[in-house]
Formats: sequence, structure tokens, C-alpha cells
Amino acid sequence: MLKEEIFKDRRAVARKICEKIRSDNGKLINAKYFLERPYSDGAKSYKFSSANYLRLLSLDNEAICKCDPRWVSTDEIQANNWTLKENVQSESLEVWTKSSDGEPEGFLQEFYNAADIVEKETFQHENQSLEAVLEFLTVRSVLEKNGNIISLQKGLKAIKKYAEAHGADDLTSILTCQTWLSESGLKTRMKSFLPVFNDDILAELEKNPDRLFESMNLAQAVLKNLRREKIKSSAEKITTDELFSDLKIIYHGSEKELRQQNGTAYPKESILTGCTAYEFLRMLVSADEQKIWLEFSYKGYTHGKILLSGEDFRFHENESITMFLKERLDKNRRQLLNNSQNLNSEILEQIQLETKHFLTVMEDFEQEEISYLESLIHS
Repeated sequence: MLKEEIFKDRRAVARKICEKIRSDNGKLINAKYFLERPYSDGAKSYKFSSANYLRLLSLDNEAICKCDPRWVSTDEIQANNWTLKENVQSESLEVWTKSSDGEPEGFLQEFYNAADIVEKETFQHENQSLEAVLEFLTVRSVLEKNGNIISLQKGLKAIKKYAEAHGADDLTSILTCQTWLSESGLKTRMKSFLPVFNDDILAELEKNPDRLFESMNLAQAVLKNLRREKIKSSAEKITTDELFSDLKIIYHGSEKELRQQNGTAYPKESILTGCTAYEFLRMLVSADEQKIWLEFSYKGYTHGKILLSGEDFRFHENESITMFLKERLDKNRRQLLNNSQNLNSEILEQIQLETKHFLTVMEDFEQEEISYLESLIHS
């Protein structure tokens, strides 16, 4: 296949991507399915080029919704006598070799997603926590911890700033942010955080579709450089000595917008620490009844993702946050202990130990709460 023919086909791919973006209010929704860089899962495993990445992003194939990054050529399938599932669809991806005189030669080959092959095991992604995703940026001095709120939103702004500092234009910055986000491994509602392609960028791409492939190459180079950034030593990390210095809330999201005292919205997928985290808990007292997802950590006690809803909001405004936390965070353990006849002795002992540790931690929390509220009165 002639190089010119492949480039002509790329332009059709770029225009198709533009159509998808326009139909989805400026976002490339397919990006949320690419939790890892797609790759060829054959005898020789290799990550796909930016061109093939974009080809896959343009697809309507239901296979990409399975978030499986593995793709297998028809040659590999035949060589291994693998079986394709019914009604599955192949996709044409680029394969490049060198001719006898050393010139690059390209052709389009049919690939199937590994999820569509009977003999392939289900692919398991390794999900990353919000803390791990943001720490990747903070330890590389890309994201600074200014104040006691650090969020995915701030992380994306930091990625954009980093890309621009390394020569990225608007399109390359968008592709850098989009790729970093989708491949971060964070389990969240990705769609709401995907960057927006404005009309000017789309109009330019429709006139010059080659630019999409050029910018994707540059975006990959920026991310490669980011991964190689020097990591700060633990001695360089900032420590603070204040009330609630051990308190941390991870706010994942809510049905309605939650606002700080100054009227600023709490960003979804954010980490709140110190007194800011405590003020977030105080804000919940007056929040409208709704669904709120968060995690709680304080002095060695960590409570995984919690859903607040319904009766969780039925407490008195003069009730302390300590009492609210005791009621909500120990609720499941209390229910288990009330039905202890169904538990074996080992599990029962473990629950009792967890409850004892939690209540001890809450004694410290209560003392800090009293000190903090007194400081507000005298300030």
C-alpha cells in the first residue's frame, strides 16, 4: 500500500474524530475507554503508534467499550487457531516495515480486540487511587500543594501548564491532558473531566486533518518526558503543624454542588486536609439531603468509600462532627455486633478491635474539634 494512501485514510479518520467531538459537545468520549495505551498482543507485544491510537479512538466498534487494550492481528489468530466470538468486528490498523532498500513500507491489517477472542482471559485493569494519581504529579513538582485542597481538576490544569511549558499548542495540550487522564488508572466518571475541543480547533482540524496525528505524536512525547521528571526526595516534602494535621477527606462527588464558605464549589475528585477537611465535614451538616461519596482518614484510621444519603443527614445542627462521625462510620460494625450470633469468633474479635481503635481515634478527634471551635470564638 502506498504511503500516500495511508495518509489519505488517516485524514478520513481525523475528520471522523472531529464529527464525534462535535456530536458530543466538544469532548472525545471514546477516550474514557482507553485506560491503558492500546497494544498488539501477539508473539511480539508492542504499544501502538499514535496513528493507531487515533484510529482506535475514532471507532464505533463496541469492543472498545470493554476497555481491553489488547489487539490481535488476524495472522496471530490463525496461527494460534483461536476462535472469534459471534458477530464481532475487525478494525484496520497500520503495520509498518522496511523494504529491501531500507524505505518504510506501510499497509493496513485487520485486528480484533482480545475481548472478542474466546481463548483470551478477561483483562484486569489496575485501578489507581486519587492520591496515587495526584502524587505522581506532586513528587515531580508539576502540581504544587497550595492550601489544603488538591484536586483532579487542579492536576489537569497542571498537566496543561506543563505541556505548554514544553512547547505544546492548544491542540497538543488537550491531547496531552486527555491521554494522561484516561491512562491514569483512576476509577471515576471520566466523561465529566475530559477536556473540551473548541470550535476554532475543530475547524482548523477539518481543514488540516494531518495536524491531529502530528499533535498526538507531540502529546505522547510530552507525557514521556513527564514520566522521566526528577522525583522529589521525602525530605523535600512539606509538613505542617496545625489542628487536624492528620485529617484527610477524599471527596469523590455528589448529586448537587457542594460549596465552601466563600461560595467556591468543592471540586469533585479532590483531597482535603487539615482544617479545610474539617470545614468540609461541618458543611455537610447544612447540606441538602442527597448522595455524597467520600473517604475518611484520621490518625491511622482509614474508612474506605462512604455513601452519605437519606437518614445520614438527619442530625441536629448543634451536634458535634465527632458525634456525626461516630454514628455514621461505626454504623456497619454496630449492626454486625448486634447480630454477633452469625459471626465466628475470629471475625467477631476483629470487629471489636476495629471498633475500639476507631473510638480511641475519635477521642483525639473530639479534643481537636473542641480546640478548633474555641479558636474560632476567640479569633
